[in-house]
Amino acid sequence: MAERLTLSRQLDEHAARRWLGRLGATALEPAWVALWAAPLGMKGKPPGAWLLGARDMQRALLLTGAELPVQAERPDAGVQLTGATAPTLEATQRLWLWERMATPRLWRIQALDTPPTPVWLPCWLGYRAGQKHQLTVISGLSGEVLSMIKPLVLAGLESAHRQVQAGDEKTLPTG
Repeated sequence: MAERLTLSRQLDEHAARRWLGRLGATALEPAWVALWAAPLGMKGKPPGAWLLGARDMQRALLLTGAELPVQAERPDAGVQLTGATAPTLEATQRLWLWERMATPRLWRIQALDTPPTPVWLPCWLGYRAGQKHQLTVISGLSGEVLSMIKPLVLAGLESAHRQVQAGDEKTLPTG
């Protein structure tokens, strides 16, 4: 499998704190979500956009531009949330159909037959306590609220919590 590319974080902590504060969050932390970038374009030409998603997502993220905004380093500080599986070509075409329906205009590009590229998407997780705890996920690229990946984030946080619990049980003294 190809090395997972790390997309560059464009939104710093100060800007994320302001943005999430307006959305009601009182605490935040950086995170990296493992997704897959499927190329979009015209056959025989380089990609003109990328559809970021996973097999189980209902909606994908559209990232315009021929090149993915990658950084050389691996993900820096923050929670790394894995577990998303690569979308099949049929799933990518379904996600692209939903994206085209959500933003109707003349789309000349299509999902290419090229396998998706594994990527780390930078995000910020905002938390608010109260009668019900609330989680808000925003993009580390644009600051846009990413409600479509919230189920992946919650599943990743639950998986990480289970791993920590299993590790704690192994280190507890017996007797």
